[in-house]
Amino acid sequence: MNLSILLVEDDLFTQKTSERILSRFGKVESVSTSEEASKLLASKRYDLAFLDLNLHGKLDGLNLVKLSQESKAYPIVISGEADRDIIQKSLKNGAKDYLIKPFDDLKLDSVLKRFQVNKQEREFSQTIRRNFITRSNKQISELSKIVNLGVSDKPIFIEGETGTGKRVVSHLIRDTLGCKNFLEVNCSQFTGDTVRSELFGHKAGSFTGASADKIGLLQKADNGIIFLDEIHALTLDVQKLLLKALEEKIFFPVGSNIPTKSDFRIIAATCENIHSLIEQGLFREDLFARISTFQINLMPLRERPEDILPLFEYFISKHPFQIVMEKETEEILKQYSWPRNTREIQDLVENWIVNGHRLITPEAIPHRIRYNLAPQKKLFTQHQLDQIEEKGLKEFITEFKKEIALEYLKRNGDSPTQAAKKMKVGISTISDMINVSKRVKS
Repeated sequence: MNLSILLVEDDLFTQKTSERILSRFGKVESVSTSEEASKLLASKRYDLAFLDLNLHGKLDGLNLVKLSQESKAYPIVISGEADRDIIQKSLKNGAKDYLIKPFDDLKLDSVLKRFQVNKQEREFSQTIRRNFITRSNKQISELSKIVNLGVSDKPIFIEGETGTGKRVVSHLIRDTLGCKNFLEVNCSQFTGDTVRSELFGHKAGSFTGASADKIGLLQKADNGIIFLDEIHALTLDVQKLLLKALEEKIFFPVGSNIPTKSDFRIIAATCENIHSLIEQGLFREDLFARISTFQINLMPLRERPEDILPLFEYFISKHPFQIVMEKETEEILKQYSWPRNTREIQDLVENWIVNGHRLITPEAIPHRIRYNLAPQKKLFTQHQLDQIEEKGLKEFITEFKKEIALEYLKRNGDSPTQAAKKMKVGISTISDMINVSKRVKS
């Protein structure tokens, strides 16, 4: 360590002893009065401030604790006072630690370790503010979990609605962990067979179009991280293979009986309600348990309205044009629920740029935002739409009808009469919905 340390101590012998102990951590500057210490704190930058409370018969050290904190120094009290009230006042004033004189190397090492952790947390908090636009203390606290992810190689799960910044957070994790081998894939852009080949690779001739061997992303991610965005879109078969690969770090490329080893770490994310998908049998509970060792939850904008205007400022600043919003405009924007979160703000700014808006009046705001209209609820999730593409509409509707009928029977104690009544259909309709798949296959 090469720290800049301020020592405030009025007893000459104790000052020299403390200087000797502290000097192994950096340069120590010593003073004996509150006035001298105040001048130095105002004019210089210190990493640490060791403060005696009782200076020449007065408890001037309490004021120095506040001054140290204001100057960004890490204040530590060193005192012969063991009075409970004085200790409490010191901690309330901002002291990070309270050492009773005389202190030894062991106690000092403990304090310095806490200082290093605090420093890392402060530095990371600044990193968050640079990379993830938020003023929400709750969200910053959640994101601060990232600083501890290096202690393990277990999977990380990021949960958040569309547009809350899951990809940004995955890159923040990558940079924090210093990962040079980082791959990412959006699972929703592939069908079941294609994504299996993308993840695990394949051998030439294993299926139509497989003209050459392909190395899968899991193999490429050896000793690195792979970010699986929209992991909910994986089919149950691929989920099963991924679970096995996670547990054993061994998998088989499509069409191969030779195992491939890869020591990869997973970051997974989804915009869907993963717990609801598990209940519906669309996502494996055992896989979720495996990928969610560490969880980071991203709050939607409606839960952190203090971030709305800063996000507008951020996206506006990325353009060379001067754009100014009227106060009335700002108030309207703060009241809107932003269902698509950050992405919706970005799209609106782009719209203003394209249409030449520079002074943003309420008239420049789309009708749905200006009048805070709730978006229409969609019947289908993105995952269901992906299933339609995979199975075809006819087979999907057949399975969907059967699932609805079985769920209503379960809700109503397996009574077809009660289920039919709740669904406002005849009993024969429920029977048809359950058995239609058998007739289609036969």
